[in-house]
Amino acid sequence: MCEPGSGDRSPIFIPGGGPAVLCLHGFTGTPYEVAPLVRSLSCAGFSVSAPMLAGHGESAAILASTRWQDWLASAEAAFNRLRAASGNGPVALVGFSMGGLLALRLARLRPQSVSAIVVMSAPLRLRDWQVALARAWARLPVFLRRGRLATTRKRGGSDVTDARVRAENSALAEMPLAGIVELIELAEVVRRDLTFIRPPALVVHGERDRTVRQHASFELAGSIASDVVERLWLPRSGHLVAVDVEHAQLCEAVVRFLTRHAKPSTQTRTGKGVS
Repeated sequence: MCEPGSGDRSPIFIPGGGPAVLCLHGFTGTPYEVAPLVRSLSCAGFSVSAPMLAGHGESAAILASTRWQDWLASAEAAFNRLRAASGNGPVALVGFSMGGLLALRLARLRPQSVSAIVVMSAPLRLRDWQVALARAWARLPVFLRRGRLATTRKRGGSDVTDARVRAENSALAEMPLAGIVELIELAEVVRRDLTFIRPPALVVHGERDRTVRQHASFELAGSIASDVVERLWLPRSGHLVAVDVEHAQLCEAVVRFLTRHAKPSTQTRTGKGVS
């Protein structure tokens, strides 16, 4: 499939009476990738936001013009909007793939404002061929980094075992190599962050993931400084765990985890909003 699927890529915001949860999609993706989680969390009473991150939702060329700091800035802006709308209390973070890296970075930067964190399929380390390709591309003269050499197609399309989701996924069908370089840099920063990140954490990975090795999630679970670290391995799922064949099991686990560990907002605790 050469073009993105028909799945709804719109940003999502659903206010609720419970704790606030920010859900972040992955590289080349859209809020479609976390939509089932958003719906489940909303049904459980959480106030939930799933923004479109900077550079995403349009074209590979536009995405290639952004840096990881731009993705982080858009995530933090959504974090601030959700927090203000929910009584300025702590926010729980749910991040898929690149969104997981951004969630970890936000937890490092905003330790007093993050109540809990769920990290799904995070590319803490990319596959060797991806790193080698991106680094070789970055060494080329600027004029050679354009046109067909600016992107690489996703092998086999979206990394899911559910054929329906593969057809309707609204993510880009190709990845800008400039963006992969940025993703590698972001992962390097996040690996240094892990020993400082302390909110309760749930680490999730699909055992059929052909994009990010499960070892990356093993490393994450073993390195993060959180006193509470839970793990969920999904044996029939690919990379896009929140929309793949076991998404119902994932949603139940995330709702259960955040019900235990996400703190209510000031609005919920006091019954008063912010003037």
